[in-house]
Amino acid sequence: MSTRTKILLAFILLLLAAIIAPNTRALYEGIAFYIRPAIFPDAIKPINRVGRYASLYDLVQLRNADRLRYLRRQLESLNVLVEEIPIPNSQLPSLFVRFNRGAVETIFSAHYDKLYDDPTYQGASDNTAAVSAMLAAVAELAQRGDGGTRAFLFTGEEETGLRGASAFVAYARANGIAPRAIVNFDNLGRGKLTIRPSTDVPGIVFTLPFYGDLGFDGREFRASPPYPRAHAALTQALLRVQPDMVVLERFTAISDSNVFQAHGIPTVAISGDDMRHLDLTWHTYTDRVELLDENNLDRAFDLMTRFP
Repeated sequence: MSTRTKILLAFILLLLAAIIAPNTRALYEGIAFYIRPAIFPDAIKPINRVGRYASLYDLVQLRNADRLRYLRRQLESLNVLVEEIPIPNSQLPSLFVRFNRGAVETIFSAHYDKLYDDPTYQGASDNTAAVSAMLAAVAELAQRGDGGTRAFLFTGEEETGLRGASAFVAYARANGIAPRAIVNFDNLGRGKLTIRPSTDVPGIVFTLPFYGDLGFDGREFRASPPYPRAHAALTQALLRVQPDMVVLERFTAISDSNVFQAHGIPTVAISGDDMRHLDLTWHTYTDRVELLDENNLDRAFDLMTRFP
């Protein structure tokens, strides 16, 4: 082998090392949570039409204004406190649910609006599944008389710039509400639960030498600005309740959690961990209820009803 060939091989190996080394976590997460589900899909348990999450079948058929009315009716029947938080330039207020007028420690949140305000667009994973799981948790805690310092926030206008979350932050500050934590659910429905970093560029993040980070959302690459990892103390507290939850570092999310995080509120974004499913269905008409797994919703329900 000539000296020139040796130098060329060494250069290639160094270049490969420079590319692979900073991306080992991204490659692991991509293989484990994107490629693996495509090769070895999990068996799913269909959502029971008359079970705990029966509201899912009602909600997926409704337009956004009707979803709001549905939530109002369901919550009114549970003897809980419901405050409507107006969102500027919107007819879709957020609904803030408490079990008493005492201090609020933990808020579970999910947006109830769909991207396409169309009855044929279900938005089953984004974000009807989380809304149904939250309704079930509110009903369970109300029945037990054990809501304690938990609260539940159903936001509107997430799909139009996270505006419901922003309106809630302003409302909370004006009314002396200072939650210890906000646990935000978006894109539930498949696999285990996963905590994902909140950033402006959702997808899997890769690092290129001499360039920086690139986020790939399954459709395009975009420059990804630096972002914080999920809130460490809150993550550990959640893992104590549900140890099999997955914590991702390079598969990022964008949701209402971005707003809460930006305002210094301890928050995490939780979704299902089947990234392949999310990529194929996110903001498409294939996001349908028959593709969801009731076991995933059970995990979210368990977390909401057991987390202090």
